Amino acid sequence: MGIRHLTVLTLATLVVALTAATHVAGGNGGIPPAEDAGKKPADTEAPTDRVPETYDINALVARLRDTSAIGFFTKLALKNQIDDLMDRFRGFHAREDGTPLEQLRDQFNLLFMKVITLLQDGDPALGREIAKGREILWGKLADPGEFAKL
Repeated sequence: MGIRHLTVLTLATLVVALTAATHVAGGNGGIPPAEDAGKKPADTEAPTDRVPETYDINALVARLRDTSAIGFFTKLALKNQIDDLMDRFRGFHAREDGTPLEQLRDQFNLLFMKVITLLQDGDPALGREIAKGREILWGKLADPGEFAKL
């Protein structure tokens, strides 16, 4: 397994974890506070978690490798877990593994949450940026054509 596979899955994992951490941090399951319940957001405002057209995965991967928020041995352990998940996706796309896509999504989400949690105190800006591309990363893993390009 190459660094390339580590990068994609690590980013995917980071995005899932950050997204979940963001929802948990709100503490209310996404329900607006009572004082905002009757207010409608302006239609001209862009969503804060919107993924930019030029989402640079390679730049985020480089930042992830360089961050001191995650220690060397933890990064190594994450790489092994990412490689295992990538192998499961390979088996899924080759129809060699009977693991359903929903179960792969759960595994992706758990690993992603783990990475985001590791970043939340030491490098929260990186975690937020990675989280913005969660669905992009999942799309690349779940789509056979996109996965073959990884």
